[in-house]
Amino acid sequence: MSSRVHVNKPLSSRMIIELLDDNPDLEVIECPQSLYERTSETYIDALRELGITIKVLNHRGRPKKYDNQLINKINDMINSGIKPKTIAKRLHISQKTVYYLKNKKLKQGPPSKYSDEIKQEIVKLKSCGIPVKSISDKLNIPIRTIYYILERERELLLSKQSKGV
Repeated sequence: MSSRVHVNKPLSSRMIIELLDDNPDLEVIECPQSLYERTSETYIDALRELGITIKVLNHRGRPKKYDNQLINKINDMINSGIKPKTIAKRLHISQKTVYYLKNKKLKQGPPSKYSDEIKQEIVKLKSCGIPVKSISDKLNIPIRTIYYILERERELLLSKQSKGV
């Protein structure tokens, strides 16, 4: 029951009756411009006589389900160290929604198994022309991991260069 409803289908006599039955205190019906243009003047006049306003929305798409207040609350909770799963339970929303609405990038997964020093040593050895297999044997790190670390370090370097750091 609401005093304001959003419709996304053309208003018909049946739809108006259903809206009034479901929302006895209805004051405003929101609809896109395209639907308003297809609505009969008779229905618009009848709604006006009942004291119901039709508000034409100029923006496209469905209205936002979550407001800025909820988004700020989620981000405050994340900043205070509360995990997304706990936030979802407290706010009675899905964990996926928490991740969707957050502004700050959350750390995902466990921390890297290898220190920054080891990663830099891998990059240094590779830049000296040492084959990946030899680096793997020397540091006792799987070849696949060596390739992964080299790719990640290359991406970080490119990212820093594009930002002018």
